Amino acid sequence: MAGLAPTQVVGFVREGIYTGASGRNWTAYGKHITLNVAGDEARALLTDPQTSGGLLVSCAPDSVDDVFSIFRADGFTDAAVISAK
Repeated sequence: MAGLAPTQVVGFVREGIYTGASGRNWTAYGKHITLNVAGDEARALLTDPQTSGGLLVSCAPDSVDDVFSIFRADGFTDAAVISAK
């Protein structure tokens, strides 16, 4: 789907083609935020779990350096360890 124009993406949403998690996400936290965009289509896209948050990765402690090397090579320079046991 790379290269789709925004109007094409909105068209998919209008046809009901979007993740069900968008609605669940909005139900969970929507009352706590205000979106500065209009329309149900924009809300569905902005609350899509694939676009609205970070990525959590779990790996063995001895592979952290290798994982960070891969992330940094792909441009993910803000990766951080958030917990270690």
